[in-house]
Amino acid sequence: MELTFIGYAQLLIGLFVIVAGNLRHALMLLLASSLFNGSAALLLPALGESSIPPVQVALAFVLLRILMPGSAAIGELPAAIKANRWLVLFALYGIATAFILPRMFAGTLRVYPMLFKIPDMQFAAVPLRPTAQNITAAFYLAGTLLTAVTVWIACRRKGVAGTLVTGLIVLAWAHAGLGLASVVLRGTPADALLELFRNSAYQQMDDQIDGFVRIRGIFPEASAYAAFGFVLFAANAELWYHSVRGKATGAAAFGLGWLIFNCECWYRSIMPRQTGRAALVLGATLFFSTSSTAYVALAAYSLFFGLRSILLPGIANAAKARAALGVAGMLVVLAAIAFIASPALVDSMGEIIASMTIEKPSSYSGLQRLYWTKQGWNLFLASDGLGVGAGSFRSSSMLIAILGSMGLIGIVSFLMYVSAVFQPWRRSSWAVSPIASENLGGALGSAALLSLIPAVVNSATAVPGTSFAILAGAALALRPNELARRATPAEPHSRYDGYPAEGFDDGLEGVAARGSG
Repeated sequence: MELTFIGYAQLLIGLFVIVAGNLRHALMLLLASSLFNGSAALLLPALGESSIPPVQVALAFVLLRILMPGSAAIGELPAAIKANRWLVLFALYGIATAFILPRMFAGTLRVYPMLFKIPDMQFAAVPLRPTAQNITAAFYLAGTLLTAVTVWIACRRKGVAGTLVTGLIVLAWAHAGLGLASVVLRGTPADALLELFRNSAYQQMDDQIDGFVRIRGIFPEASAYAAFGFVLFAANAELWYHSVRGKATGAAAFGLGWLIFNCECWYRSIMPRQTGRAALVLGATLFFSTSSTAYVALAAYSLFFGLRSILLPGIANAAKARAALGVAGMLVVLAAIAFIASPALVDSMGEIIASMTIEKPSSYSGLQRLYWTKQGWNLFLASDGLGVGAGSFRSSSMLIAILGSMGLIGIVSFLMYVSAVFQPWRRSSWAVSPIASENLGGALGSAALLSLIPAVVNSATAVPGTSFAILAGAALALRPNELARRATPAEPHSRYDGYPAEGFDDGLEGVAARGSG
């Protein structure tokens, strides 16, 4: 095991959080570490050249902070597990399958494994057997579960809700800024600084399309960069839409994973100026990332945003829908002006978008992804719905990966958890709520659901990931379902920030007057 320079930095900061910090500091460390999901804090050459990302190391310090003697937060651990019970079932079953099923079906089935280093056999398969990737998948499933549980506990504490929103906005700007820097600094001596953070075991894809440099920030490839940034975009738009305002932080935010968060916040008017600007910049950054994942996710979110306004006119935020339509129209006009000024730009951009969308299925990589996806379904059938174990094969869709590796139990438990997080039967999932906790919880729940779009179309594994876990855990803490409210009648959902359920005080609502939108 080798500790990288990122790991050393985390060790110092983590020790401070444990000794002198609180849960707000711990959550900030977790959020900041998620920005480096393409980096490595620990290198494990003995375990199949695997690496541990910084967010998993940060999670360990958050857990230690919660488990410290005298910590009041540890008392909420049973409630946190109960609130995330479907994820508990999903993760524990997935961990069990990672160790049991590859041995049960060893030699009887053929798979394309997670790590296959024979370049001329991209459509081949080898006999199923236990590998180090099963251990890695089990580790990441445990990390996803622990992230959701710890964020749930943190968001029940005083002041953490406001910290969460502000931290995610700053994180979004940082993500987009790094993406821009990866393009501007390419080929210069300063580019070496970004290379220091690309130290994970993932294959680095520093490619171009028709002379355009693909935006990847400090991630190994453009699709990973886009997947992370998309969450922030939509979440901030939802907060803007739901009319929850907050103080200006003076920080700016950039980034697909986190793109959703910005859009959903903006949609619900939660710190609307900050989240709206962040969503706009993130959307532009992802469009120019030339990632097919980004284009599919942006199209899916645009469809969700539009259908919500059309099908639910009575509760949808019409003003925000008009604003979004106006921005889209302005972008079309600006694009038309740019194309008139440079006709050659039309052909170049058209070729790039076509190669990343309509031509993608017939490309070599598109055919390979289709092959990976089909094997997940075939393994589901061949195992009689049981699955062959998490981490046993490579897929190109998280849902198909869950079916092939964890079977019916895995897919049902995961879908039940997503339903519990989003709660489609509640008004706050679709529209502005006068109750601040439900408003923010609705934005986070929507963002958690929408953040899965990139994984559904591009993920190689059955692991939902930490971005989803952060949003899901926070959504359940701020907007518990009816069963959770009955379980804690004395304090139904008021302890998430130390304030009554109808307001956030300085966590969010108390600063509404100071941050207009």
